[in-house]
Amino acid sequence: MSKPAQSRASLSLGTSLSVGRISELAAKAAPSVDDSNGRVRVEARTQNLVTLTVVDHIEGAELMRFTVSIDRASGRTSSRTQITRFTTKSGVSALMPESKRKLVAFSAYEAYLDWFVSGVVAEDPQAIVTLVSGE
Repeated sequence: MSKPAQSRASLSLGTSLSVGRISELAAKAAPSVDDSNGRVRVEARTQNLVTLTVVDHIEGAELMRFTVSIDRASGRTSSRTQITRFTTKSGVSALMPESKRKLVAFSAYEAYLDWFVSGVVAEDPQAIVTLVSGE
């Protein structure tokens, strides 16, 4: 069974910032997200992996889980986001093929990516950012 196209959305970046600093920026971007679909919170953080969730405002139910993995090689720090768990919209969209379904809280994930990139680029204007939209 195919997954929704949006679930493949990701961000990759290369920067001269340290692994620790990228981990800090990844965690710092979470509370900055102001989205009607949910809030982003940090669930776990190590030097090389930050795990985040999007939870709804009312019940605190998890709508999406994603990670930011961070690695250092050849003098550059690289980072990549990946959606690991998600909820699809119900109702009429349930009749659509799986690959065309929309993810609940996808706009919060996109807002998080914007905040994360803004933080990195503010400190390293030469950072290389690649966004896979998932559309």
